[in-house]
Amino acid sequence: MPTKFKCVRGTKDILPDEVGAYGRIEDISKKIFTAYGYRQIRTPIIETRDLFMRSLGKDSEVVGKQMFTIERGDDVFVLRPEATAGVMRAYLENNLDKKEGFVKLYYIGPMFRAERPQKGRLRQFHHIGVEAIGSNEASLDIEVISLACSMLAGFGIIGFVVKINSLGCRDDKNKFAALLRSALQDKHDKLCADCAERLKHNVFRILDCKNDECRKIVSGIGIARSQYLCADCMSHFDFVLEGLDALGIKYQDTITLVRGLDYYTKTVFEIMHPDLGSQDAIGAGGRYDNLAAEIGESPVGAIGFAFGMERIILVAPEEKTGDNAGLVYIISLGQAAEKKSLKLLADLRKEDIGCDTDYSRRSLKGALRAAADLGASYVVIIGDNELNKGIATLKDMESGEQREIKQGHLIEELKYITARVRKPVW
Repeated sequence: MPTKFKCVRGTKDILPDEVGAYGRIEDISKKIFTAYGYRQIRTPIIETRDLFMRSLGKDSEVVGKQMFTIERGDDVFVLRPEATAGVMRAYLENNLDKKEGFVKLYYIGPMFRAERPQKGRLRQFHHIGVEAIGSNEASLDIEVISLACSMLAGFGIIGFVVKINSLGCRDDKNKFAALLRSALQDKHDKLCADCAERLKHNVFRILDCKNDECRKIVSGIGIARSQYLCADCMSHFDFVLEGLDALGIKYQDTITLVRGLDYYTKTVFEIMHPDLGSQDAIGAGGRYDNLAAEIGESPVGAIGFAFGMERIILVAPEEKTGDNAGLVYIISLGQAAEKKSLKLLADLRKEDIGCDTDYSRRSLKGALRAAADLGASYVVIIGDNELNKGIATLKDMESGEQREIKQGHLIEELKYITARVRKPVW
């Protein structure tokens, strides 16, 4: 029996009927990015393993358990598990810090993590995100969170929740970790096995644990932000919250929110949606002012976020207008009509009118069914009878109405009627 190949577990084929949802997210996002002054950057999906060990932290779960590794001789590469480290590498490697200083960038592309697949969590998934690099200003934090909320509104998503916290500077973060470790030490025996290990190496991860007993313990910790934030970082965070209040952006001040990557400092945030169940984060982000220093340069103020496109699709309302809105389907009956139709297809495409034809020599009834299956808005029928009269039959697939039209007027008529419903082909 021949081998039947399948998608690698945790990956999926995005079929034509699904691609439109991704394209819609990208199109809406690009308009919003332009309004906020962001430019696109594209970085390789393959990076050196050391980049992520130094940026995400060698004790992080992403580095320890979730990276896809490629070894070639003495070189070790990984498929990128996230984009921020690669964008910062590109910023520094290409001297954007010296050429431009402050930049606002966005990216769209696939990421890879060797996690257990489940709803909303794939091993290959797509992120759409931004990185604003070269500023320490708290006002930039406000803009970035505002941008994230504007995108969700643009997708038609309601009911999301913004959670926010401040980890402070590096010293503050170390104090916070020490306070957590001290508060949890005498509860070591009640933690799950993973969290007992995290207590030694990565205490912040305990705050994300889904185990009921661990969550109960975390809820009773009682650490106050004033115990670890320095005056400058407290002032920074207060300014951010006041700015969000001024913009009318609702949020939940959540001291247990820490994010899972070591490079985060000061402001961190997650955007959740109840319809996603246990994997309820649509996206997340925060400041990473020390990331440049971690990968070998001087510190550079920066903040960004990323949305998981697959999770957005799960909670966004479906678009009612199909990708083939405005499509014209040509049905030719006979060889002479077929030659005429090929010329008509070429002329329509020159006018940026989406069109197609029947390449299976179906009957008229079968060809009309194929047009309906494609979601065509209009059908043009040309047979020997129409050729002799110099006309074509034009059928509106929504109303079912059809009429005869002179072939010389056909292009202009189709330009007019498809302009009302069609999307640009290019």
